Amino acid sequence: MFDSIFIILGGLGEAKPHRRADERLARLFDSLRRAPSADVAETIEGEIWQIWCADTDEVGRQMMQEGITALAAGRIEPAEIAFGKLIDHDPDCAEAWNKRATARFLLDDSRGSTTDIEETLIREPRHFGALSGLGQIMMAEAEWVGATLALEAALRANPHLKSVRTAIETLKRRIKRLMH
Repeated sequence: MFDSIFIILGGLGEAKPHRRADERLARLFDSLRRAPSADVAETIEGEIWQIWCADTDEVGRQMMQEGITALAAGRIEPAEIAFGKLIDHDPDCAEAWNKRATARFLLDDSRGSTTDIEETLIREPRHFGALSGLGQIMMAEAEWVGATLALEAALRANPHLKSVRTAIETLKRRIKRLMH
């Protein structure tokens, strides 16, 4: 299930963001890496999420909002359907793939979620949300090394993810115990 993901993770260092990723994202990611505090990082992270969610046309943004509203209300199946329609409408929208991956994860569809994460990362290799989600899926599958690689990639994109840093430390201790 994770073979193609490992290939993507291995190539993230050279990966170029999708053509839609504009200069604002490049500047924001640079600022995020250099953010002097958690508060500043949180603000920058919010701006990145706003750009990702708006990276489609007006119809797509309406579909995105429909899916986000359903997800927030705990209506997971309608959210998955809404994000699927958005993907059909605009397959280049990385955040549509990521949001559907989240819905599928919540529906216990790890395979579907992983496939959608792969599509997200093809379009936006710096997507720390997708990388963190991939780490969660791999932890659930006891893929400790893969989970560590995914979470480390998320941390390279956004070094202010404290829970990810903690998870990596826990995973490394687990791997070390397993090796001895």
